[in-house]
Amino acid sequence: MMKIKPLFLTLYATLLLASGVSVAKDVKIGMAIDDLRLERWQKDRDIFVKKAQSLGASVYVQSANGNEETQMSQIENMINRGVDVLVIIPYNGKVLSNVITEAKQENIKDIAYDRMINNADIDFYISFDNEKVGELQAKSLVEKVPSGNYFMMGGSPVDNNARLFRAGQMNVLKPYIDSGKIKIVGDQWVDAWLPENALKIMENALTANRNNINAVVASNDATAGGAIQALQAQGLAGKVAISGQDADLAGIKRIITGTQTMTVYKPITALATTAADIAVELGNGKTPQSNATLNNGLKDVPSRLLTPIPVDKSNIDSTVIKDGFHKKSEL
Repeated sequence: MMKIKPLFLTLYATLLLASGVSVAKDVKIGMAIDDLRLERWQKDRDIFVKKAQSLGASVYVQSANGNEETQMSQIENMINRGVDVLVIIPYNGKVLSNVITEAKQENIKDIAYDRMINNADIDFYISFDNEKVGELQAKSLVEKVPSGNYFMMGGSPVDNNARLFRAGQMNVLKPYIDSGKIKIVGDQWVDAWLPENALKIMENALTANRNNINAVVASNDATAGGAIQALQAQGLAGKVAISGQDADLAGIKRIITGTQTMTVYKPITALATTAADIAVELGNGKTPQSNATLNNGLKDVPSRLLTPIPVDKSNIDSTVIKDGFHKKSEL
C-alpha cells in the first residue's frame, strides 16, 4: 500500500496536467534578511510570512545582522535545506553571484527583495522606484530650504538602493547647486545604515562647519535619527531640515514634534504581500507579471516596482495611519 499511494498520486497529477489543470505544490521559501535589528525588516518579515503561509507555502527566515559572510553562509544553508525559492534582502548585493549560481544549479528560483543583487542570474526583483524616493526627499527639503548649506548623508555604501536614492536626490539638487543657491558642505555614507554611525558623522560635520548647516539629506529614518541626536546636542533639532525614509514609528514621532521634516513611506504591506505572491508563483513554475526590467550588470531582470509616498506633518493620518502601518494610539 505504501508504494501504491505515491504512484496513484503521480498518475493523478499527470492526468490533471494533461487536462490543463495546474497542480500547486507546497512551496518552500528561504527568506534571507540583511538585518532584523532594524524595525523596517521586522515588518517585512511578518507580513511576508503571513501571506506566504496563507498561500500554503512554508517560510524559513534567517537574519545576517549586517554581515555579508553570514548571509552567504545562511543562503548556502537554505540551498542545502532544499528550498524552492530564495527571497533575499541583501546586505551587500555585489557579493552574492556565486551563491546565486549554486542556487540555480539546484533549480532554485531567486528573488531580490527591495534591493537589487548585482551581476547574478536572479529571476525577479521587487522594490519601489528608488530614484523616486531620493527625488521626494530632496524635493521636500528644497521646498523648505531653497538655499543654504546642505549635508549629504547616504546609506550603506554596499547597498545598491543607497546609490539609487543618491541619484534621485541629485536629480533635484543639481540645478540649485549649479546656480549657487545650495552648497554641499559634506557628503558621508553611513555603514550598515546604523544610527550610531550617523550620530558620529553628524557630530563631525557640525564641528567642521561650525554648526552652519541648514539641511541634511538623510536617506532613511534610522540615519536621520542618529543625525537628529547630534543636532539636539547643539540645540539645532527642529531648526535644520532633515529627510528620512521608511516611516519608522520613531521617525513619524519626530515629524510630529518637528525635529524631522519628512519621511518617505513605502507601503510595505503591498511590497511584502506581492513578493509572497511572486515567490509562490515562481515556486509553482509560473511566470509572474512584471511592470519593468532593470539591468543588474548581468541580465535584464523582470521587476515589479511600487510607488513611494512622501509623508510630512500634513498627511500622516491619510497615509500611515489610514493603512494601519501605525496606530494612532502609538503616536
